[in-house]
Parts: sequence; structure tokens; C-alpha cells
Amino acid sequence: MTTCGDRQAEQALRALFEETLDAEGFARLRAHVAGCGECREAYERLARVESALEQRALPAHRQALLERELFARLSGAPQPVRAPVPARRRFSLPSFWVPSLAGLALASVAVVLVVPRLRAAPDSEWSARGSAVPSAWGVRAFCVGPEGDVREEARSGETLACGEGSAVQFSYTAPEAALLTVETLSASGEPLRFFPAEGSAKEVSAGVDVPLPYSTPVQGGWLSGPLEVRASFSDARGRVLSQTRLTLVPR
Repeated sequence: MTTCGDRQAEQALRALFEETLDAEGFARLRAHVAGCGECREAYERLARVESALEQRALPAHRQALLERELFARLSGAPQPVRAPVPARRRFSLPSFWVPSLAGLALASVAVVLVVPRLRAAPDSEWSARGSAVPSAWGVRAFCVGPEGDVREEARSGETLACGEGSAVQFSYTAPEAALLTVETLSASGEPLRFFPAEGSAKEVSAGVDVPLPYSTPVQGGWLSGPLEVRASFSDARGRVLSQTRLTLVPR
């Protein structure tokens, strides 16, 4: 998988992908990739492809074939990396779910229409960026076209333009597990929720550029003007660990 010479690191990378790596092994792997650029790149590439495989809900025989191809490809020369079409966390849905926008209002909080990503994207769109051992909190937003292509992206503090017919997708970076909410206020001051789809803040695991499991279609006029989106990370006691912001504007 790599040529750095550390057999334990290579075995740990494989175990991490196969979800058999224990906490002690993960701690050793994090310490190793902090100083080994080659293993760090392999770690990132594995994480991104794992995201794609998990989201697809493939038949077992097809997923096994893709995993074998993945390891074969990773044994070759490193490839340049590009931005992903986000989609992560274990999620499967038997049919395409698109509830009406009006039906998403609950009490005083309106949940922006969110749908699971089911459309495949080119392999090159699934590569990662960032450090394998995150030290900061943040989110990225992507404008994803109808065919699954990433048309634009924005990091914390930046602005993302996205037009009708496309969808907004978020990914997050967190150095530790935390509770996350991603939300904004409409022009009328009504809360609009991107993540989670319903309920209070939801726990997310530590990771780099981990795509959230839902995309939000730009339709119905909810993105008719600039919206400041706030991502809030907190611990189990409700203590805020970090808050980051970015802006959405119509194209």
C-alpha cells in the first residue's frame, strides 16, 4: 500500500479500512501519519474511497471487488487529489426520498429540504484534501450540479454561490467526536436546518472533510438572498467547542 517501510503502519491502514483497528492501534497510526507524508496521503485516499463505498449501499460481492481494486490501485504511485462530491456516514435508503418543502416545518424551526445523495460521481471527484490528523474545526460547502459534478466550493469564512436545480452539500472537519448542527436564518428570521435533518444536535466522529449524509436541493426560493450558515460543534454537556460560519448566495 505504501513504500515507507513501516509494516505496522501498512497493516494498521488496512485494518482501519476493514474496521478492525482497535483504539490503541489507531492512536499509533495517528502518531505515525503525523510524520509520514506517504502514509498520510494513503490514509486520506482510503478515507475518501471508504466514504464512497459506504454511501453506495452496494451488493456485498460488488463491494468486495471494489475493495480489492482499491488496494491494488493504492499500491501504485500516489495520484493528485481533488475536491470530493461529499457523502459519508453509513446510510442506505430503499427509494429516493423527497418530502415537500412545506411539510418540513416543525414547531418554530423549519428544516431545509434534505435528501440523501444517491447519484454516483466520477472517481476523481472523491479524492480528499486536508490533514489526516486534524487540529482545527470547520466545514466546507459544495454546490453540486444535477449530474453530481462539484461546481463550486467554499470553506469557513468564504461564500458559496449555488443556483436553482443544484444542491448544497456540507462536509466537516473535527479533531474529536462532537455534537454538530449546521443551520441558518431565512430572510424572515426563521431558523433553517441543514444538519441534522431533524431533532437536536447529532454526534459526529473525528475526521477530515467528512461529508454529511444529506444534500439540500436549491428549490422553492429558500436561497433567494445571502444566508449566513453557522456550524456549531459542542460536547455532550452542551459546551461549545467551536463555531464556524460561511455564506450562501444565489447564483
